[in-house]
Amino acid sequence: MSSLRNLRYHKGMGSFTEKTLAEQGFSASWRQEVAPLIARYDARRRRRIMFASLITGVGVGVGAVVLLLQVHIPSSSFLAQPLHQALVLALVALAVIGAWVMLLLDRTSFGEAVRRAVELHFTSLFTTDINNAFGEVILQDLVTDGILLDREYRLSSHYAGTYGDCRIRMIEAGADMARGHNHERVDLLILRVSLPFSQMGEVRADSRTDRLVSLHEGRPDLAPYHVDHDQFDGIFSVAATDIGAAARIFTDSFVETLLRIQEHLASPLRHGRGAQPRLAIQATNGSLLMVVEVPAAGPEGGDMTPTEAEARARNLIVQFAAAPALVDSLQGGADTQPAFAPLPAGGDQHPVVSV
Repeated sequence: MSSLRNLRYHKGMGSFTEKTLAEQGFSASWRQEVAPLIARYDARRRRRIMFASLITGVGVGVGAVVLLLQVHIPSSSFLAQPLHQALVLALVALAVIGAWVMLLLDRTSFGEAVRRAVELHFTSLFTTDINNAFGEVILQDLVTDGILLDREYRLSSHYAGTYGDCRIRMIEAGADMARGHNHERVDLLILRVSLPFSQMGEVRADSRTDRLVSLHEGRPDLAPYHVDHDQFDGIFSVAATDIGAAARIFTDSFVETLLRIQEHLASPLRHGRGAQPRLAIQATNGSLLMVVEVPAAGPEGGDMTPTEAEARARNLIVQFAAAPALVDSLQGGADTQPAFAPLPAGGDQHPVVSV
Protein backbone atom coordinates (compact mmCIF):
# COMPACT_ATOMS: atom_id res chain seq x y z
CA MET A 1 0.00 0.00 0.00
CA SER A 2 2.82 2.41 0.82
CA SER A 3 4.37 1.77 -2.60
CA LEU A 4 1.09 2.53 -4.32
CA ARG A 5 0.73 5.73 -2.35
CA ASN A 6 4.24 6.78 -3.37
CA LEU A 7 3.27 6.36 -7.03
CA ARG A 8 0.63 9.06 -6.79
CA TYR A 9 1.42 12.50 -8.12
CA HIS A 10 1.97 14.87 -5.21
CA LYS A 11 -0.45 17.50 -6.36
CA GLY A 12 -0.62 20.40 -3.92
CA MET A 13 2.58 19.45 -2.09
CA GLY A 14 4.11 22.70 -3.32
CA SER A 15 2.13 24.34 -0.52
CA PHE A 16 2.06 23.55 3.19
CA THR A 17 -1.24 23.26 5.04
CA GLU A 18 -0.88 25.00 8.39
CA LYS A 19 -2.69 23.20 11.21
CA THR A 20 -1.42 24.71 14.47
CA LEU A 21 -0.59 28.19 15.70
CA ALA A 22 3.11 27.26 15.72
CA GLU A 23 2.84 26.44 12.00
CA GLN A 24 1.08 29.72 11.19
CA GLY A 25 3.09 31.51 8.50
CA PHE A 26 5.33 28.52 7.80
CA SER A 27 3.88 28.04 4.32
CA ALA A 28 5.93 31.05 3.14
CA SER A 29 9.17 29.40 4.27
CA TRP A 30 8.03 26.11 2.73
CA ARG A 31 7.38 27.78 -0.64
CA GLN A 32 10.80 29.42 -0.56
CA GLU A 33 12.95 26.46 0.50
CA VAL A 34 11.10 23.21 -0.21
CA ALA A 35 8.49 23.79 -2.92
CA PRO A 36 11.07 24.27 -5.75
CA LEU A 37 12.60 20.87 -4.91
CA ILE A 38 9.18 19.24 -4.92
CA ALA A 39 8.40 20.81 -8.31
CA ARG A 40 11.58 19.30 -9.78
CA TYR A 41 10.82 15.99 -8.07
CA ASP A 42 7.32 15.88 -9.56
CA ALA A 43 8.59 16.81 -13.02
CA ARG A 44 11.15 14.01 -12.86
CA ARG A 45 8.49 11.52 -11.72
CA ARG A 46 6.18 12.50 -14.55
CA ARG A 47 8.97 11.83 -17.03
CA ARG A 48 9.68 8.46 -15.42
CA ILE A 49 5.98 7.56 -15.42
CA MET A 50 5.85 8.33 -19.14
CA PHE A 51 9.00 6.27 -19.73
CA ALA A 52 7.70 3.33 -17.67
CA SER A 53 4.36 3.50 -19.50
CA LEU A 54 6.17 3.50 -22.85
CA ILE A 55 8.32 0.52 -21.87
CA THR A 56 5.20 -1.29 -20.68
CA GLY A 57 3.41 -0.61 -23.97
CA VAL A 58 6.39 -1.77 -26.01
CA GLY A 59 6.75 -4.83 -23.80
CA VAL A 60 3.11 -5.77 -24.15
CA GLY A 61 3.40 -5.36 -27.94
CA VAL A 62 6.51 -7.52 -28.17
CA GLY A 63 4.95 -10.17 -25.96
CA ALA A 64 1.78 -10.21 -28.04
CA VAL A 65 3.79 -10.61 -31.24
CA VAL A 66 5.78 -13.50 -29.80
CA LEU A 67 2.72 -15.33 -28.46
CA LEU A 68 0.19 -14.67 -31.21
CA LEU A 69 2.44 -15.07 -34.24
CA GLN A 70 4.56 -17.99 -33.09
CA VAL A 71 2.81 -20.42 -35.45
CA HIS A 72 3.84 -18.25 -38.41
CA ILE A 73 7.48 -17.91 -37.41
CA PRO A 74 9.80 -19.86 -39.77
CA SER A 75 11.44 -22.89 -38.18
CA SER A 76 14.87 -21.43 -38.90
CA SER A 77 14.09 -18.23 -37.00
CA PHE A 78 15.59 -17.45 -33.59
CA LEU A 79 12.11 -17.20 -32.06
CA ALA A 80 11.03 -20.59 -33.36
CA GLN A 81 12.56 -22.25 -30.32
CA PRO A 82 10.33 -22.22 -27.15
CA LEU A 83 13.38 -21.56 -25.01
CA HIS A 84 14.25 -18.48 -27.05
CA GLN A 85 10.64 -17.26 -26.86
CA ALA A 86 10.70 -17.64 -23.08
CA LEU A 87 14.01 -15.75 -22.96
CA VAL A 88 12.61 -12.82 -24.95
CA LEU A 89 9.46 -12.68 -22.81
CA ALA A 90 11.59 -12.78 -19.64
CA LEU A 91 13.78 -9.90 -20.87
CA VAL A 92 10.70 -7.86 -21.77
CA ALA A 93 9.19 -8.53 -18.34
CA LEU A 94 12.44 -7.50 -16.63
CA ALA A 95 12.54 -4.26 -18.60
CA VAL A 96 8.94 -3.42 -17.62
CA ILE A 97 9.50 -4.32 -13.97
CA GLY A 98 12.75 -2.36 -13.85
CA ALA A 99 11.09 0.77 -15.25
CA TRP A 100 8.40 0.72 -12.56
CA VAL A 101 10.78 -0.25 -9.74
CA MET A 102 12.91 2.81 -10.58
CA LEU A 103 9.77 4.90 -10.15
CA LEU A 104 8.87 3.27 -6.84
CA LEU A 105 12.38 3.88 -5.51
CA ASP A 106 12.46 7.49 -6.72
CA ARG A 107 13.15 9.60 -3.67
CA THR A 108 15.19 12.72 -3.07
CA SER A 109 16.94 14.53 -0.22
CA PHE A 110 14.55 17.10 1.24
CA GLY A 111 15.97 17.05 4.77
CA GLU A 112 18.34 20.01 4.54
CA ALA A 113 15.75 22.16 2.74
CA VAL A 114 13.12 21.33 5.37
CA ARG A 115 15.47 22.33 8.18
CA ARG A 116 16.33 25.62 6.44
CA ALA A 117 12.61 26.36 6.12
CA VAL A 118 11.99 25.69 9.82
CA GLU A 119 15.02 27.75 10.85
CA LEU A 120 13.72 30.61 8.71
CA HIS A 121 10.28 30.29 10.34
CA PHE A 122 11.83 30.57 13.83
CA THR A 123 14.56 33.05 12.93
CA SER A 124 13.23 35.65 15.40
CA LEU A 125 13.35 33.09 18.22
CA PHE A 126 16.41 30.89 17.65
CA THR A 127 19.80 31.43 16.08
CA THR A 128 22.47 28.83 15.49
CA ASP A 129 24.94 28.81 18.37
CA ILE A 130 28.49 28.11 17.24
CA ASN A 131 29.59 27.54 20.85
CA ASN A 132 29.31 23.76 20.62
CA ALA A 133 31.66 23.44 23.59
CA PHE A 134 28.87 24.70 25.85
CA GLY A 135 26.49 22.16 24.34
CA GLU A 136 28.99 19.41 25.05
CA VAL A 137 29.24 20.63 28.66
CA ILE A 138 25.45 20.31 28.97
CA LEU A 139 25.63 16.75 27.64
CA GLN A 140 28.41 15.87 30.08
CA ASP A 141 26.47 17.37 33.00
CA LEU A 142 23.48 15.21 32.06
CA VAL A 143 25.74 12.15 32.15
CA THR A 144 27.20 13.21 35.49
CA ASP A 145 23.73 13.72 36.97
CA GLY A 146 22.63 10.26 35.80
CA ILE A 147 20.03 11.48 33.30
CA LEU A 148 22.00 10.17 30.31
CA LEU A 149 24.00 6.98 30.16
CA ASP A 150 27.75 7.32 29.89
CA ARG A 151 28.44 6.88 26.18
CA GLU A 152 29.91 8.93 23.36
CA TYR A 153 27.49 11.59 22.13
CA ARG A 154 27.81 13.47 18.84
CA LEU A 155 26.33 16.96 18.90
CA SER A 156 24.66 17.74 15.55
CA SER A 157 22.96 21.11 16.13
CA HIS A 158 22.85 23.83 18.77
CA TYR A 159 20.39 26.75 18.87
CA ALA A 160 20.02 29.55 21.40
CA GLY A 161 17.59 32.39 21.90
CA THR A 162 15.43 34.34 24.33
CA TYR A 163 11.71 34.04 24.93
CA GLY A 164 9.60 35.67 27.62
CA ASP A 165 12.74 37.01 29.35
CA CYS A 166 14.00 33.43 29.64
CA ARG A 167 17.11 32.09 27.96
CA ILE A 168 16.30 29.02 25.85
CA ARG A 169 18.49 26.46 24.08
CA MET A 170 17.86 23.48 21.84
CA ILE A 171 20.50 20.81 21.25
CA GLU A 172 20.32 17.78 18.98
CA ALA A 173 22.76 14.90 19.37
CA GLY A 174 23.13 11.20 18.62
CA ALA A 175 24.78 8.16 20.16
CA ASP A 176 25.29 4.45 19.59
CA MET A 177 23.61 2.11 22.05
CA ALA A 178 24.65 -1.50 22.56
CA ARG A 179 21.75 -3.93 22.94
CA GLY A 180 23.00 -7.50 23.19
CA HIS A 181 25.10 -8.20 20.12
CA ASN A 182 23.44 -5.38 18.17
CA HIS A 183 24.26 -1.68 18.08
CA GLU A 184 21.40 0.77 17.72
CA ARG A 185 21.53 4.52 17.31
CA VAL A 186 19.49 6.95 19.37
CA ASP A 187 18.64 10.58 18.71
CA LEU A 188 18.61 13.13 21.52
CA LEU A 189 16.70 16.39 21.74
CA ILE A 190 17.71 18.56 24.70
CA LEU A 191 15.79 21.69 25.65
CA ARG A 192 17.14 24.06 28.28
CA VAL A 193 15.15 27.02 29.60
CA SER A 194 15.96 29.35 32.48
CA LEU A 195 13.31 29.25 35.19
CA PRO A 196 11.23 32.43 35.48
CA PHE A 197 11.28 32.13 39.28
CA SER A 198 13.77 31.23 41.99
CA GLN A 199 13.85 27.62 43.07
CA MET A 200 15.33 25.62 45.89
CA GLY A 201 16.40 22.02 45.49
CA GLU A 202 16.07 19.68 42.53
CA VAL A 203 13.09 18.20 40.71
CA ARG A 204 13.21 15.15 38.43
CA ALA A 205 10.64 13.47 36.18
CA ASP A 206 11.12 10.52 33.85
CA SER A 207 8.97 8.36 31.60
CA ARG A 208 11.37 5.50 32.35
CA THR A 209 10.43 4.68 35.93
CA ASP A 210 13.38 2.30 36.31
CA ARG A 211 15.83 5.16 35.69
CA LEU A 212 14.29 7.26 38.45
CA VAL A 213 14.10 4.31 40.86
CA SER A 214 17.78 3.56 40.23
CA LEU A 215 18.64 7.20 40.86
CA HIS A 216 16.58 7.27 44.07
CA GLU A 217 18.57 4.35 45.48
CA GLY A 218 21.71 6.49 45.46
CA ARG A 219 19.94 9.76 46.27
CA PRO A 220 17.90 9.40 49.46
CA ASP A 221 17.27 13.15 49.39
CA LEU A 222 15.00 12.66 46.36
CA ALA A 223 11.48 11.87 47.56
CA PRO A 224 8.63 10.67 45.29
CA TYR A 225 6.11 13.35 44.33
CA HIS A 226 2.55 12.60 43.22
CA VAL A 227 1.11 14.96 40.61
CA ASP A 228 -2.47 13.60 40.83
CA HIS A 229 -3.15 13.49 37.08
CA ASP A 230 -4.28 10.11 35.77
CA GLN A 231 -2.70 10.31 32.32
CA PHE A 232 0.49 11.95 33.57
CA ASP A 233 0.90 9.49 36.46
CA GLY A 234 0.51 6.61 34.02
CA ILE A 235 3.50 7.82 31.97
CA PHE A 236 5.84 9.73 34.30
CA SER A 237 7.39 9.32 37.71
CA VAL A 238 8.44 12.42 39.68
CA ALA A 239 10.88 12.92 42.53
CA ALA A 240 12.12 16.06 44.27
CA THR A 241 14.37 17.24 47.07
CA ASP A 242 11.85 20.00 47.80
CA ILE A 243 8.11 19.29 47.59
CA GLY A 244 7.32 22.98 47.30
CA ALA A 245 9.56 23.30 44.25
CA ALA A 246 7.86 20.34 42.60
CA ALA A 247 4.42 21.81 43.26
CA ARG A 248 5.45 25.14 41.77
CA ILE A 249 6.73 23.50 38.56
CA PHE A 250 4.10 20.82 37.99
CA THR A 251 1.10 23.05 37.53
CA ASP A 252 -1.85 21.97 35.41
CA SER A 253 -0.47 24.01 32.49
CA PHE A 254 3.00 22.47 32.75
CA VAL A 255 1.60 18.93 33.01
CA GLU A 256 -0.54 19.42 29.89
CA THR A 257 2.46 20.80 28.00
CA LEU A 258 4.62 17.81 28.96
CA LEU A 259 1.90 15.41 27.84
CA ARG A 260 1.60 17.17 24.48
CA ILE A 261 5.37 17.09 23.96
CA GLN A 262 5.47 13.42 24.92
CA GLU A 263 2.63 12.67 22.51
CA HIS A 264 4.33 14.42 19.57
CA LEU A 265 8.00 13.61 20.20
CA ALA A 266 8.32 10.60 22.50
CA SER A 267 5.24 8.44 22.07
CA PRO A 268 5.90 4.70 21.48
CA LEU A 269 3.05 4.73 18.93
CA ARG A 270 5.06 7.10 16.70
CA HIS A 271 8.27 5.06 16.73
CA GLY A 272 7.11 1.53 15.99
CA ARG A 273 6.66 -1.64 17.95
CA GLY A 274 9.37 -2.38 20.49
CA ALA A 275 10.66 1.20 20.58
CA GLN A 276 11.27 2.75 23.99
CA PRO A 277 11.34 6.53 23.56
CA ARG A 278 12.02 8.48 26.73
CA LEU A 279 11.31 11.93 28.08
CA ALA A 280 13.11 13.15 31.20
CA ILE A 281 13.04 16.44 33.13
CA GLN A 282 15.54 18.00 35.52
CA ALA A 283 14.96 21.35 37.21
CA THR A 284 17.89 22.63 39.25
CA ASN A 285 20.27 25.60 39.57
CA GLY A 286 17.80 28.02 37.98
CA SER A 287 17.26 26.01 34.77
CA LEU A 288 14.94 23.32 33.50
CA LEU A 289 16.34 20.65 31.17
CA MET A 290 14.22 18.33 29.07
CA VAL A 291 15.72 15.29 27.35
CA VAL A 292 13.87 13.41 24.59
CA GLU A 293 15.59 10.15 23.66
CA VAL A 294 14.20 8.20 20.66
CA PRO A 295 15.42 5.53 18.22
CA ALA A 296 17.38 7.08 15.36
CA ALA A 297 15.25 7.80 12.32
CA GLY A 298 18.20 7.80 9.88
CA PRO A 299 20.25 10.70 8.54
CA GLU A 300 18.27 13.91 8.22
CA GLY A 301 19.49 14.51 4.69
CA GLY A 302 18.41 10.99 3.69
CA ASP A 303 16.07 10.36 0.81
CA MET A 304 12.36 10.89 1.44
CA THR A 305 9.14 11.58 -0.41
CA PRO A 306 7.39 14.98 -0.29
CA THR A 307 4.84 13.49 2.13
CA GLU A 308 7.66 12.40 4.45
CA ALA A 309 9.26 15.84 4.08
CA GLU A 310 6.03 17.46 5.27
CA ALA A 311 5.88 15.11 8.26
CA ARG A 312 9.51 15.96 9.06
CA ALA A 313 8.71 19.67 8.92
CA ARG A 314 5.82 19.29 11.36
CA ASN A 315 8.05 17.31 13.74
CA LEU A 316 10.79 19.96 13.59
CA ILE A 317 8.27 22.75 14.20
CA VAL A 318 7.14 20.99 17.38
CA GLN A 319 10.77 20.66 18.48
CA PHE A 320 11.48 24.36 17.95
CA ALA A 321 8.18 25.42 19.55
CA ALA A 322 8.53 23.14 22.59
CA ALA A 323 11.00 25.40 24.44
CA PRO A 324 8.76 28.51 24.35
CA ALA A 325 5.83 26.26 25.25
CA LEU A 326 7.71 25.21 28.39
CA VAL A 327 8.39 28.86 29.25
CA ASP A 328 4.73 29.79 28.77
CA SER A 329 3.55 26.95 31.00
CA LEU A 330 6.14 27.78 33.70
CA GLN A 331 4.91 31.38 33.64
CA GLY A 332 1.31 30.24 34.03
CA GLY A 333 0.16 30.50 30.42
CA ALA A 334 -2.77 28.73 28.80
CA ASP A 335 -3.04 24.96 29.12
CA THR A 336 -2.71 24.45 25.35
CA GLN A 337 0.41 26.17 24.06
CA PRO A 338 0.79 27.53 20.50
CA ALA A 339 2.92 24.54 19.52
CA PHE A 340 -0.15 22.33 19.80
CA ALA A 341 -3.18 24.65 19.62
CA PRO A 342 -5.12 24.28 16.34
CA LEU A 343 -5.60 27.25 14.08
CA PRO A 344 -8.99 28.94 14.52
CA ALA A 345 -11.69 28.45 11.92
CA GLY A 346 -11.15 30.46 8.75
CA GLY A 347 -14.11 32.73 9.39
CA ASP A 348 -13.01 33.73 12.88
CA GLN A 349 -10.91 36.84 13.33
CA HIS A 350 -7.99 36.13 15.61
CA PRO A 351 -4.64 37.87 15.93
CA VAL A 352 -1.60 36.11 14.55
CA VAL A 353 0.11 34.19 17.33
CA SER A 354 3.87 33.95 17.00
CA VAL A 355 5.94 31.60 19.10
